[in-house]
Amino acid sequence: MTTAPAVKIAIEAHSIDPNLHRVLAEQIPCSGQLAEVEAYSHEIHALVRAYLERHRKEMRKLDPALAAFTCVSAIEAIAHNAVLNGEMLSEKMVKVLVDETTRMVVGYLR
Repeated sequence: MTTAPAVKIAIEAHSIDPNLHRVLAEQIPCSGQLAEVEAYSHEIHALVRAYLERHRKEMRKLDPALAAFTCVSAIEAIAHNAVLNGEMLSEKMVKVLVDETTRMVVGYLR
């Protein structure tokens, strides 16, 4: 099971434009666009759940929906907070953050 690419994509996507990310995080709840964000979130959870179901034999016994929610929420929170803490965005720190987050997710799943 390979989780590092997904973690890397999430962290890199959040770090493309940290200032824009900050503004969006503050303004989307007030903009009436929250339903679209929630629909996207549900889609991501469904994709991760499907991935986990395909790799069920490589994991400890877990509810795939709950595991998907836990993994996506943890990765999202780490990526979001890394962006808000600008000093975490150096290339070296992103690599370390990806490695540590991957270790955490894989440890949870196994």
